[in-house]
Amino acid sequence: GGACSGNTISFLNAEEPTVVDLITDFGINVLWHPSLGLQLGDELQQLLHDCVNGKVPVDILVYEGSVVNAPNGTGEWNRFAGR
Repeated sequence: GGACSGNTISFLNAEEPTVVDLITDFGINVLWHPSLGLQLGDELQQLLHDCVNGKVPVDILVYEGSVVNAPNGTGEWNRFAGR
């Protein structure tokens, strides 16, 4: 497995501005975050599908952490929605 949450920890510990200030003052809509999001399972998969299909607009996508390649670069350990 792979993981990295260093950027998230730094983001959540920000003081000037705080995360709350940043989100509210600048009107940022955080669709989902593993440390902040409430959606799980089917609800989260539907949100992600809606983003991919253009039903939910995404201005910025941040992928934090490691990208697992699996044996021989197959990617078989990092699958989503059957792909």
